[in-house]
Amino acid sequence: MIRSLALAALALVLAAPAAPAAAADDDLARQMITSCVGCRLPKDLHGRDLHGLRFVGSDLRDVDLSNANLRNAEFTGANLDGTRFDGADLRNARFVGVRLRHTSFARANTDGISFVGASVSQADVDGAAGRIIMRDCTGCSLRGIDLHDADLRGSKLIGASLSEAKLAGARLNDARLIGMSARDADLSRVDLRGADLTGASLRNARLTGATIGDAILCAQARDDSYSDARRTVCTDLRGVDLHGLDFRAARFCSHDDRDAPRSCRTVTRLELVEYGHADLTGALAPA
Repeated sequence: MIRSLALAALALVLAAPAAPAAAADDDLARQMITSCVGCRLPKDLHGRDLHGLRFVGSDLRDVDLSNANLRNAEFTGANLDGTRFDGADLRNARFVGVRLRHTSFARANTDGISFVGASVSQADVDGAAGRIIMRDCTGCSLRGIDLHDADLRGSKLIGASLSEAKLAGARLNDARLIGMSARDADLSRVDLRGADLTGASLRNARLTGATIGDAILCAQARDDSYSDARRTVCTDLRGVDLHGLDFRAARFCSHDDRDAPRSCRTVTRLELVEYGHADLTGALAPA
């Protein structure tokens, strides 16, 4: 009952026209949103100052948050189907465990935005939203996403699933693709120079015409966080046709200790075959 009254009051406040009292209205809106977990929020929140708020389990389906100040906000388990963030300030906003369906980020300031455990399919996003999501997406499900020829330089996709993704011609220079799964993905003509693919799975992916350059394909990793023991981890290349690809500058990297800078050398043919299960027939392979 109390929650219903609070939401009714919030709806009345947010429905009022903008006026000199807007700051006070924003404060009331902030208080009510902060105290409401799992609530269905009013559909019109455009232009509101909601910076730093935590939207926990919030139902934001088809809510208009265009031009809102959402800097440093966090959306945890929120329903964002059809939510509009057009022109919003989303600097350093964080999206955790959300599903993004037809969510719009047009003209939004997304510097520092990050996603953790988000779920997206190709039918759910357009190319612009997809590029924003892939900028920093840890443990995300991006199965089948189509971003062919996209500029994804410097992307962070740690532990992400891109199975069957269509990334032909994409620029993935200097991307962090650690532990990424891209099984059966189309990675033809991708530029992987400087990318870190430690522990990534490219099983049965298409790599025709890809540029490998100095990508990190193998590394030494700790067996667990409580041990100093190390093991060699390489990109899983099982079932990948590597004809014509040049691996001669690909790297094997490691850390001397937890805080030391990364040291690298050229990966060996034996390491690619033994740990990466690569069939280097027809490829330009290192010694």
